[in-house]
Amino acid sequence: MTEEQFAPPPLPDLGAANQPGPNEWYYVANGTRRGPTTASTIKHLLNKKEIETDAQVWRKGMPDWQPLRDSDLAELVAAEPPAISSKHVGNGYVWTLALLPLVIGVIEAVVSASNQDAAVRSLALGFPYHPSRGLPFQVPVVINGLLGWLDDRRLKQAGYGSRITRVTAVLLTPVYLFLRAKRLKQRPYYAVAWIVSMIAGFLIYASVEG
Repeated sequence: MTEEQFAPPPLPDLGAANQPGPNEWYYVANGTRRGPTTASTIKHLLNKKEIETDAQVWRKGMPDWQPLRDSDLAELVAAEPPAISSKHVGNGYVWTLALLPLVIGVIEAVVSASNQDAAVRSLALGFPYHPSRGLPFQVPVVINGLLGWLDDRRLKQAGYGSRITRVTAVLLTPVYLFLRAKRLKQRPYYAVAWIVSMIAGFLIYASVEG
């Protein structure tokens, strides 16, 4: 037998065996640990704005969770600048949204009170009475949707916009306001203001109607 036949079998490559597999990454979304998954999937989530560049990620060998932009996945966001500070995102549109229900309630109450006064005068003078109408319901809906769309466009330009905020900004104002506050890491004052404004507007209108 030759010397090669007596040679011991090669030792296994322990370094390769300890390398992370393709489904190696975990990430945090909505306070929940997700994974394992691939770097490609995380890049897809980034592109869809379902996670942000500061989302916490981890894989075997890392001592602790890290923001995505500071991890080995930093190259996924290297071509995209981070979102600007929320302090520089204007809140003009969103506060107008928050106070809009109160404004609508006051307008409807003024119209209703005017109708009641006109009805009394017409009956006293014996003239027919034709009540004036308040705001058509389409008007506040359009104004609300336009303000939401403008504010979400501002968020997108600042690096915070997503498909969810785009839909809720136009169709579900209170949901949008809470999502916006969470995304910008702000206290949801304007979301609470919208709820108070809605209740106050309804009470003002009801007090005149009653």
